[in-house]
Amino acid sequence: MILQQIRSADGTGTLTYIIGDEKTRQAAVIDPNLSDVDRIVDVVDSLGLKLTTIVDTHTHADHYTGAQVLKERTGARIIMHALAGGKWEFVHLGDAFGIGDILRANVKVAIDRFVEGGETISVGDLTVQAIHTPGHTNDHISLLVNGHLFTGDVLLVGQAGRSDLPSGNVDEQYTTLFEKIMKLPESTVIHPGHDYEGNEYTTLAAEKRSNPFLAMRSKAEYKAFVEDFFPPVADAFGNGVVLQCGTRRVFEEKEEFTNITPKELEAMMVTDKPLIIDVREPKELALFGAISGVLNIPMGSLVRGKVDLAPFKGRKVVVVCQTGGRSIEAAHYLVSKGIRNVSNLVGGTLGWIMAGKQVSRVSKE
Repeated sequence: MILQQIRSADGTGTLTYIIGDEKTRQAAVIDPNLSDVDRIVDVVDSLGLKLTTIVDTHTHADHYTGAQVLKERTGARIIMHALAGGKWEFVHLGDAFGIGDILRANVKVAIDRFVEGGETISVGDLTVQAIHTPGHTNDHISLLVNGHLFTGDVLLVGQAGRSDLPSGNVDEQYTTLFEKIMKLPESTVIHPGHDYEGNEYTTLAAEKRSNPFLAMRSKAEYKAFVEDFFPPVADAFGNGVVLQCGTRRVFEEKEEFTNITPKELEAMMVTDKPLIIDVREPKELALFGAISGVLNIPMGSLVRGKVDLAPFKGRKVVVVCQTGGRSIEAAHYLVSKGIRNVSNLVGGTLGWIMAGKQVSRVSKE
């Protein structure tokens, strides 16, 4: 199987995939971004492929799909889940989130074939299985082919897509993750629809080890975790912020905090004695370990104003999480509340461990 990833340069963290059959040279594109259509066509041509199929894993809320333009340029058919045909009923809800215009544009795309979960899509001699994976949106599908799973926005590297946008559902997301994706072989290669940290792919085994969304918990515990994990959507607007489907968002204005490496944090701990705030959930600290001396303030408690920030003023503050996504949000929040000398640990606790640094095991209580 031919596989090519295209990372968008438009700041949305969008990942588009081209898969091709080596024998017939037929190809499919998954989640094409409108701003990347020219690049997609160039890559398809350079690989000697013929684009026959276009699949959007779901109705996108954070970027404009290039499916219609690609169809007009190549004649390829567009495929989506059957529920995509009813997305008009959710468009007006997007206005409250600032994504109404994107939804209106995306639901206008003329779909050639609607699929249900369990159906297959042929790309030459390749057989692609469509798995209905709702949660981020109700029309979401993931695509399984030759041990590779294209997860759209329902599962990302180190996190998952928001379930609080129009047609999202946290109960359905729980079922998708634990009763569908988690039951696949651990060797399954995961290709997400977005990534904000430079990752190209991951594996199900790696995500089981490090992704807090895949930590074993009851549905009630999962719902409580998700509520605390994501910053409120209402905080996603203004100050140059562009809403993303994961917790990492693109900030167009100059960031007023510093990104630091594990090596720089280690040196800072000796010379400056910073206040290190870990915004993960207590169970994550117990499961994955924590940098010695951190103050654990879960993200939800921090951004919902449950923490007195007065003691933070005048101190150097470093924010950490699991992989560096939530901590960016926390750093922006602290800066917006007048806290200065804020730093974010790039790569989070996982990056700290991968750099050979030690963590402490802490109690869940």
